[in-house]
Amino acid sequence: MNVIFDYIMAGIIFGILALTIARVHVTMSSTQYQNTYTVITQRNAVELARQIENDFLKMGYSVRGQTIFFADKDSIRFRVGYINNNKIDTPVVRYYIGRAIESVNTPNPNDFPIYRRYDNDPPQRLNYGLTSFRMQYYNINNAEILTPDDSLDKIRSVFVRFSTMGPEPVISLIDTTYSAIGWQKLLIPRNLWRTN
Repeated sequence: MNVIFDYIMAGIIFGILALTIARVHVTMSSTQYQNTYTVITQRNAVELARQIENDFLKMGYSVRGQTIFFADKDSIRFRVGYINNNKIDTPVVRYYIGRAIESVNTPNPNDFPIYRRYDNDPPQRLNYGLTSFRMQYYNINNAEILTPDDSLDKIRSVFVRFSTMGPEPVISLIDTTYSAIGWQKLLIPRNLWRTN
């Protein structure tokens, strides 16, 4: 009788131990996926932030006449100066957001692409997992310009804010989440401060 009882107890202990090991394995896998997607999300946010900073801070460089042609909360079109082969090129750069339906490569239903168009080239579709994107415009007194498209020559700085999410959800024992990161910065292009 004692032998049967020992076998039953050994089976129960083995079952508890197996369940504990399986749970630890699931938790470790979930954490590993979460860390991977967090790194991807951070990398995407950094790449988009660098691209925006690079273009926006050169806004108006070596430009004669009008610099900004259109501006609203999620789109802007402006002239920017680049030095190519020791010559200054001043193409028109446009940023605008797409719709969530255009992000067919990710399972996240809330992300959308942002487009960057350089002069007459076809638009470059940037898929960084954006879930929000907004721009605000300020004048020389740091007062927000509520209707920027009517006051393009008064814009002196642009406040850009966006959020990105990971391309895949992280499924844990508790719920399903996406890794997310937000970025915001007030960009003050020096060349917009010249007198018009």
